[in-house]
Amino acid sequence: MDIERLAETESTLSITDRLWRAEMRKVFGSDGVLLHGFGAERQGAPGTRLRTAFEARRSAIAAWRHVRRPAA
Repeated sequence: MDIERLAETESTLSITDRLWRAEMRKVFGSDGVLLHGFGAERQGAPGTRLRTAFEARRSAIAAWRHVRRPAA
């Protein structure tokens, strides 16, 4: 496992998660993540800041998972 790449992806994931959570609070209020974090609402409508934040977070999660996979 590439430790530097793992640290990079963890940092990106942390940042994108904070941005997504902030947008969720703006759109749905202080309990937005708790109430809507697992439903379709978490994605936001196309073209919205919430959708952009969701897509960035989704991409960061995929990159983090990829780095964590054991080498074959």
